[in-house]
Amino acid sequence: MKVGDAITISAQTTRGVANTIDCRVVAVAEDVGLLSQWNVFVSNDSLRALYQLRPGTTGAIQIHLKPRFQKDLGPLAARLRSSLEKAGYRLMAPDPRPFWMKFETVTREDWTGQKLDVTSWEDELSFMMWTLSALNGISLVLMVILVAIVITGIMNTMWIAIRERTREIGTLRAIGMQRGSVVRMFLWESFLLGVFGAVAGAVVGAMTAGVLNSAHIHVPLSVQLFLMSDTLKLSVLPSALGGAILLISIVTGLAALYPALRAARLKPVDAMSHFG
Repeated sequence: MKVGDAITISAQTTRGVANTIDCRVVAVAEDVGLLSQWNVFVSNDSLRALYQLRPGTTGAIQIHLKPRFQKDLGPLAARLRSSLEKAGYRLMAPDPRPFWMKFETVTREDWTGQKLDVTSWEDELSFMMWTLSALNGISLVLMVILVAIVITGIMNTMWIAIRERTREIGTLRAIGMQRGSVVRMFLWESFLLGVFGAVAGAVVGAMTAGVLNSAHIHVPLSVQLFLMSDTLKLSVLPSALGGAILLISIVTGLAALYPALRAARLKPVDAMSHFG
């Protein structure tokens, strides 16, 4: 479809009758993945004509709150429910689940007609927020494992470096280098290695993300709902790169602390006579 095309939309009315209307495409929305495959925006008049609804019928009314009132969503929703009940409207029982999870429950109830439901954006996004929280928890666990691996690797590397330079450490200590200077020397070495390695990794990662984005890799339908796109798109955030570089640099520096302290405690005579 493109702007200007004439199309016919068909649907089943609430009375079970098939109905159609003729429309013309006036705009094409940007691709938002799975939602683009089953969503179309039409005017209220066209929607009422398609489903043969009365002029005053509406589907959903969205109330946008100013930022200072958003922390009071619960009390405000309760006040709105109370006001609607006093005005004579029938309301569904409070249920914090998204609207699509309530369909099965509503179809088993024995009432007819229309009931209003009052929900907040937190209710409608509760399932997705739970999923995102679970993904964040998994990411945190993986980050802890990654940091543990980095610390173990750095400590082993520093142990080998200290062992190979034991005699040099003894010579430096014999000519007057203090223990604090030995510790700072190895800490700076480890910290700089972490900085250079993290920067190199950030550059390679950003380049890899750019290559994958340009390849327009299609993802399964189950993934499109969360990515809001039918192709894989990796977002490279400068703040995230900077935070990762800083974190890795600090971790690598601290990982060398214990080996550096052990190196500083070596006696000059024993260190200078070390072999192997």
